Amino acid sequence: MKTKTLMIALALSTVASAADSSQLVRLYEEEVLAHDLYVALAEKHPDIRPLQNIPHSEAYHREVMAEILKAEGIAIPTPAKNRRFVTKGLDKTYRQWLKEGSKSEVDACRVGVRLEDHDIADLRQAQTAFPEHKEALASLEAASNNHLRAFHRNLTSRGGEYTAEALPAEDLTKILNSPQECGGCDENCGKGGPGNAKAGKGQGCGKGCQGGAAGAGRGQGNGRGKGPGNGQGRQRGQGRGPGGPGRANR
Repeated sequence: MKTKTLMIALALSTVASAADSSQLVRLYEEEVLAHDLYVALAEKHPDIRPLQNIPHSEAYHREVMAEILKAEGIAIPTPAKNRRFVTKGLDKTYRQWLKEGSKSEVDACRVGVRLEDHDIADLRQAQTAFPEHKEALASLEAASNNHLRAFHRNLTSRGGEYTAEALPAEDLTKILNSPQECGGCDENCGKGGPGNAKAGKGQGCGKGCQGGAAGAGRGQGNGRGKGPGNGQGRQRGQGRGPGGPGRANR
């Protein structure tokens, strides 16, 4: 009986581990999707400023997620031939959003809001599922909040609207009515947000905040733990782990 119970426990543990692995892989690939989609749409709509700026931030997001995968012993996903992603459904989502966003500037901005809406919802779930990486994931969420606001400003300024899909409507409204956050970061702050990936925990912070001679943010935050300390600014700051990403996004 004890042997049978142990076997069942081990089986459940394996299933849970597989589920956890796929969730983190999906988060990594969502950052890849965001970067590639925004770059593609920027070529079609060069006057939408967030499409020019945010891909830099998404590249850092991808690095942060890569460090989390590494800390968990998960290999960086390698898509099969003629596919962009290993996660089921993401190839279809990429094609659908690219087609939709290519129609007009309003549609492109709406796609940006939609992507960030879904990304924030997934990051919130991950913070509960992976508390050991909560700081790094929260930093990514803060960055996505900034991106959502940037795309939404551009959407409404062009006469467009958006209805929440992944987040509760009240949560979306709260984000839109909140100020820019230094998790990921806006153009007036070069701070890299907090991060951890088991091997190194702490603050990656490149200070280029408004008011200093090197303000306008875009500097490099360097971590002393495993993995890069991310965040853009003009000065180099020191941290103790992989810091959160950042870049101007308006």
